Amino acid sequence: VMMRYTMNCQQIISTRAFSDHTLRSKVLVVGTGWSGFRAARDLDKRKFDVKLVSPRNHFLFTPLLPSTAVGTLEFRTIQEPARTIPDINFYQAYVDQLDFDSRTAFCKDAFIAGHQFELKYDYLILAAGCETNTFNIKGVEGSRDVFFLKQLSDARAIRNRLIECFERASSPAVSEKEKQRLLTFIVVGGGPTNVEFAAELFDFIQKDVSRWYPDLYQHANVKIVEASGHILGTFHDSIVSYVEKLFHTRKVDVMTGKAVSEIRGNEAVLQSGEVLPFGLLVWSAGIRPASLIRSLSSSLVSKSPQGRLLVDPFLRVLKAPSSSSEQQLLGGGRVFAMGDCAVDARKPLPALAQVANQQGRYLAAALNQGMHNSSGSKQLEPFKYRHLGSMASVGDWKGVYDSTNSLSDHASLAPPVKGFMAFLLWRAAYWTEQVSLRNKVLIPMYWFKSAIFGRDISSF
Repeated sequence: VMMRYTMNCQQIISTRAFSDHTLRSKVLVVGTGWSGFRAARDLDKRKFDVKLVSPRNHFLFTPLLPSTAVGTLEFRTIQEPARTIPDINFYQAYVDQLDFDSRTAFCKDAFIAGHQFELKYDYLILAAGCETNTFNIKGVEGSRDVFFLKQLSDARAIRNRLIECFERASSPAVSEKEKQRLLTFIVVGGGPTNVEFAAELFDFIQKDVSRWYPDLYQHANVKIVEASGHILGTFHDSIVSYVEKLFHTRKVDVMTGKAVSEIRGNEAVLQSGEVLPFGLLVWSAGIRPASLIRSLSSSLVSKSPQGRLLVDPFLRVLKAPSSSSEQQLLGGGRVFAMGDCAVDARKPLPALAQVANQQGRYLAAALNQGMHNSSGSKQLEPFKYRHLGSMASVGDWKGVYDSTNSLSDHASLAPPVKGFMAFLLWRAAYWTEQVSLRNKVLIPMYWFKSAIFGRDISSF
């Protein structure tokens, strides 16, 4: 009797679980970046059967990526595995094609060529992000001497090449000319990521190279090549001036108004004809939408001149313009896009982590509240972005914080902050934004370790 009762209970539980699974709407999230990871976390799993697809099986805390490239932080301290999100199904794969009529995503396995599968959805969230833009500069794509700074694998490759350059330069068999080339490090692009990497590299040279490679310390040379007139172009003028003067005193060569026209092996050729030999070149001069977004036909979806998907104020993807005067929604308002791959044509926002994070939080909350179709959104507030300011670490315990160039509805009157206080704000802000308690513990430990004992110079 007891056995029969137990079996009946199991059947009831199993039937209820199956019933709940079939009643829940299927949400397919493409991408594990700031917006996709946040939306997958915040969606109510009692209402939605959430599937997450990405070739990358983790969320990457990108603002701290330059720190890992020189050993200030270790790689695993700035990532969160996708499978740590409770009650979701994760697939490490590429979304190759989308059929919006049948609500089907065609996926390719990330490991085995030719292995494909299909995923059905009721609601699709495109958060595929972006990739590094080479602007078709000859010699950049596929070069073994040019490194991007977009993924953890990029940071690891940069770190290994950096150590390799110093080890090779220490050999007695290397000529002075070759030594100078090996110890010339070029950063292409003057945005916050590149400035932070150059600052981390300066700290590494000052505090660690001077200790472990004392004969090479004076030969190390850092150059920033920026096509526009200034680095940190989106920051307040006083901050730009402060950082440029700071780099000048450190003998970091800031080459503004110069653009790379070609990469020839381990030489960067500028448009002026100047040739810059290098041991390491980090290319982070711009971004473009991911290949999935680029593959979507402009006759089907609306795109910005930069190739980003156009969305309405509720982050729903817009169809390509037609003869009808009214703009139509793709997939009946069930297809959403956010983060770096999307933009609102009426109020465009830059490709920032905080934009993507807020969009992911907003969309998950909107769906949880019942935005399941085109009419439901009329009862909800459209997405409103709150700009929290821009910040960067500039090395030697200094930073910059700018809240004056506000992109939100209410402009900030706070003046720019520079120096040690801004550095503390930078560290505190990024520490509090960590997803897991594990990383909140590990990151300060590695900051302390690098400050007291120095950075690791092993390559593996």
